[in-house]
Amino acid sequence: STSSGKYIVEIEDKTGTFKALVDEREGDMIVPDEMLGLQGNMGGDIIYANNVVRPDLPIPQGQTATTEEDVKAAYISDLHIGSEDTLHERMNRFADWLGTDAASDIGYLVIAGDLVEGVGIYPGQEEELEVADIYDQYEMFEDWVDRIPEDIQIIAGPGNHDITRLSEPQPRIQEDVFPRIKDYDNFHRVQNPQTVRLHGIESKGLKHLMYHGYSFDDHVDRIQELRENAYDEPERVMIDLLKRRHLAPTYGSNQLSPEAVDHMVVEEEPDVMVSGHFHSHAVSSYKGVNVVCSSTFQAQTDFQKRVGHEPDPGKVTLMNFKNRKTEGKQF
Repeated sequence: STSSGKYIVEIEDKTGTFKALVDEREGDMIVPDEMLGLQGNMGGDIIYANNVVRPDLPIPQGQTATTEEDVKAAYISDLHIGSEDTLHERMNRFADWLGTDAASDIGYLVIAGDLVEGVGIYPGQEEELEVADIYDQYEMFEDWVDRIPEDIQIIAGPGNHDITRLSEPQPRIQEDVFPRIKDYDNFHRVQNPQTVRLHGIESKGLKHLMYHGYSFDDHVDRIQELRENAYDEPERVMIDLLKRRHLAPTYGSNQLSPEAVDHMVVEEEPDVMVSGHFHSHAVSSYKGVNVVCSSTFQAQTDFQKRVGHEPDPGKVTLMNFKNRKTEGKQF
């Protein structure tokens, strides 16, 4: 930054690099390696930028996507089965509620990762495990799935605690981890991130961008405006990444799998973005996209106590596909 508080930013494309001068607020929001455009004036060998432009989502034209049928989805994340802090009673209360008349319009259950607590995730974790074998943890998850009505479609992706590689995109959790439920017609494994279309085929239904959120920690750490309230307002982090059209814009911020295509780019405009990871609950909307940060079924951990984070467990988001209205239900 300069003595006046502005930032000198080095930008690059396939032809080379150039320097640009941007004001303090814009400079605070720029992170390494993100794609952006600059509007301004040339002055010698520097651009004096008046405006920073990001890929962003388009302004919605016309009505947002809905379904003709009156069907709902329930969104959850971060079950952390196997942890001594797993809230089994609340999980079972929720699963049993799905079988009641009050939940007869629930057609989908979307789980955004961290189905189990896992093993070897962080130093000393073994002291906080209720179940030390990861396959036993997944067996407990299968037991829980058996409580859910067969007519509810379950879409489950991995998170950083699950038994997949840590580098993203994470592949689907392998089917042999679920020997009992892998062939259930209503149980669907997806990768992370993954765009899935629910309650429709081809151009119908609602496009869901599912991403657990492992990159959120690093992204928040780079931007003071987000860092101050990230855990209380996680939807702001999700919206910020939608504006950048990338789920991990800074190269090396989290482990990426070396693939020919960057699967972290938000190619398609989603109707719904679903994440978790922060153990907080939030619902918002941005340019026609419903933004859902799913809650957890894990109580406050010792680590969260040390850093002062108060989770918001047991809260489920419900969304009606017919009118895109959302509500939160506490269990």
